[in-house]
Amino acid sequence: MTASSSTGASLAGKLGFFAPLDALLNDAEQRAIQQARAFCHQHVAAAAHAAFTLGEPYPITILHDWAAQRFLALQAPESAGGLGASFLCKIRLAQEVARHSFATAFSLNNLQGSVTRVARGGSARQQQAYLAGLASGQLLGAPALSEPQAGSDLSALSMRAERSGQRWLLSGTKRWVTNGQIVNLPLVMAKAVPPGQDEGPTASFLVDLGAPAPTWSRREISTVGGASFRLAEIELREHPVPDWAMLGAPGDAFKASMATINAARVHVAAMCTATLYSALAETVAYCADRTTFGQPLIGHQGLRWELAEVATRLEAANALMVQAARHLNDGNDAVTVAAQAKKFAVDTAIWGVDQCLRCVGAIGTTPALRLSMHQAELRFAAYTDGTGQLLLDRVGKNLAKDYCVTTEGE
Repeated sequence: MTASSSTGASLAGKLGFFAPLDALLNDAEQRAIQQARAFCHQHVAAAAHAAFTLGEPYPITILHDWAAQRFLALQAPESAGGLGASFLCKIRLAQEVARHSFATAFSLNNLQGSVTRVARGGSARQQQAYLAGLASGQLLGAPALSEPQAGSDLSALSMRAERSGQRWLLSGTKRWVTNGQIVNLPLVMAKAVPPGQDEGPTASFLVDLGAPAPTWSRREISTVGGASFRLAEIELREHPVPDWAMLGAPGDAFKASMATINAARVHVAAMCTATLYSALAETVAYCADRTTFGQPLIGHQGLRWELAEVATRLEAANALMVQAARHLNDGNDAVTVAAQAKKFAVDTAIWGVDQCLRCVGAIGTTPALRLSMHQAELRFAAYTDGTGQLLLDRVGKNLAKDYCVTTEGE
């Protein structure tokens, strides 16, 4: 996607809320966004909502059709069959899905990451063995990080990888794996423990779960309103992984994981703002059409002010997210702004959808509107890629650096 960005405002003018990101995309990326918008309108909007009302995950056909659009390989180089898109395009694409379902967007974005990692940082053998399958959706890769006793604190990992000849034997349990019910090539972080030792540096492995075996099992994690995340627990019992399937070498994998966490936080922030935008638009349309006491609901000042407050905070959350995205895209330090963007966007989205539900009344609890789906799915944003407390701690630790007054008074 190397086309000029000279017409950056053309798409932005059609959807004003998304204009700040749209204006930063080149022509080819804008066409991808238009393609994704049409896809979501046709394949995601009704299907994801219908599945939610039944307590089911979004139809797996959406994933296969998404892969057929080459969107799983969005950031893979064109030479590897991808679209070569930027980070900004990736989060903008995720927003198009999140307008219809936050959980579906999170799930698809989660699967896309493994394609990018193998395409950009995998060995020639890894790319030959896995890249085509990952890009087509025949292989499904997702990060497997959290454990029963290790969530935000990844230094507490207990998954072990022990060397045995030309392979590694992995033992331990991963929990809260997004897409864990369907992945067959998870990227597993484990402690590479030398013989006779209890601890070792962290490494990451592409773990083949393609066939049933006594060395691994998975268990669905049932949640209320989160079926489309397809969460699962995956247990490995001396599961063999060949040497060449190590993606992150001991000592490097942890640093690489920390380097991607800021991007993940901006992804979540972007999807949260898109979902709240959708909820607000649906609420405004309903309140403009519903009449009470001789005038539309939106004509009542008290209700109108409530929605105006949602709109104002939404714009602030979106602006902070765009700022964080630009920092990351330009290669700047984004630890603080990424944490701020995720914290504020999550809090705003959860609060904002609740306000929308209050404004429409009891009908918001029914499938007639999508607000209940948005409310249920957005709750999960608070638990991924850093809780609110952890994010505030990140901001707090950088206060002296980020908000100091120089001798010049700057």
